[in-house]
Formats: sequence, C-alpha cells, structure tokens
Amino acid sequence: MNIKLLPLILLTTALTFLTSTASASLILGKGTSALIGGDLTDPENDGLVNSNVNYDATFRSSVEAGFGGGEFAFNVFDNTLSGGNGKWCCNGGNVWVEADFGTERYILDMFTLSSANDVPNRDSDQWRILGSNDGINYTALYSYDVAGQSIWGSDRFEVVQFSNNDDYNVNTAYSIFRYQSTSVVSGTDHQLGEIEFFGTKVPEPTTMAIFALGLIGLASRQFKK
Repeated sequence: MNIKLLPLILLTTALTFLTSTASASLILGKGTSALIGGDLTDPENDGLVNSNVNYDATFRSSVEAGFGGGEFAFNVFDNTLSGGNGKWCCNGGNVWVEADFGTERYILDMFTLSSANDVPNRDSDQWRILGSNDGINYTALYSYDVAGQSIWGSDRFEVVQFSNNDDYNVNTAYSIFRYQSTSVVSGTDHQLGEIEFFGTKVPEPTTMAIFALGLIGLASRQFKK
C-alpha cells in the first residue's frame, strides 16, 4: 500500500461513518414517484388522500389525528408527497403516529421514510420505529439518533428505504407499527412527508396453536395404528 495515500483513506472512511445517511439502506429518489407503493396500510393504492377511506389499518397519533386538515398526522400514509396536506407538521417534542393491523401480525421486512417540503430544521434527528401487539408494550425495531442531522440532510421529498437484516434485525411479528420522534434538528416544529411499512404476515398465535394440536392428534392416531 502507498503510505502517502493512507491518511486520505482514513479520512474518507471517517467521513463515510459521519454521513447522516450512512445507516440508510437505499435512497430511492425524490417525490411521490419514488415511493414504493402497495405497503401494508394500503396494498391496493386506493386510499383517499384527504379522508380515512380504503385503508387497511387503524391509525392513531399523539397529536393531530386525521387526514387532510391542517397538515394532520395521518397524511404520512396518504401515498403522496407534497406541501400542505401532503405531509404531517406539528409542534415538536415527543410525537408519534402508528398503524394498527388488528389481529394480523407482520415481521417488518422494510420501511421507508420521506422528508417533507419545508425547512430541514423541522426534520427529526432522533426517532424510532416501534412494534407492539397490545398497544401498551412497544419494542424498538430501529433507532436513529444523530444530534443536529436528519437522514435527509437538506434534500426535500427524499424517500429513504430501511431493510431488515441490513439496517436492523427483527424476527418477531407485530400488529402495530409506530413512528416516534423525540427531537428535531432545531426549532420547535416537527415534520414528516410519508411512511411506508412492508412485512411478511405470520399466522395468529391461536391459529398456530390449533394447527399444532392438529398435528399432535394426527401423530397420535398414526401411532395407535
């Protein structure tokens, strides 16, 4: 190795680890067209933009629950990246929004987060994706915490994808997925453009138990023969 190049190599490596998107699996592009679509909340891509119609989840949030309105929380699930009601904007602090799939449980294979149109200072620099099966106990599936930096930097309407086994490791299935932000780059307001959740469905625990009992019964009958 050329000794003169060693300082440059070390500097390049250090900068790579300091980059805010270093933990991001893939930057998909910018704008609505960069969204993957067909996620768990709206597999058919037919949810209405400004009302809770044709979605396959129950939505809840800590503040500003609803679609449309004054940049309400559920706009992060409306399959649209735009200013106004194409995003969620609210007072910062500890804020969250979640999708509840009822009795259906999924292993979170992948998710995307998108920046909104407004000033980058409103982007979260401390956020988590959480999973739950009862709406009371939550487990952190992915955490981001880089003071003063968001995953998007100054890029607006940018869609970033995070994947299981690359950016995080999850083997447990959940019926609720929550985005929670506890800090923004600077100032008092929080904003987010879009969230997409993708997962593999697993049988309900009761279904698995019944199936297991059936196998035991079958094995018992065969043994008696």
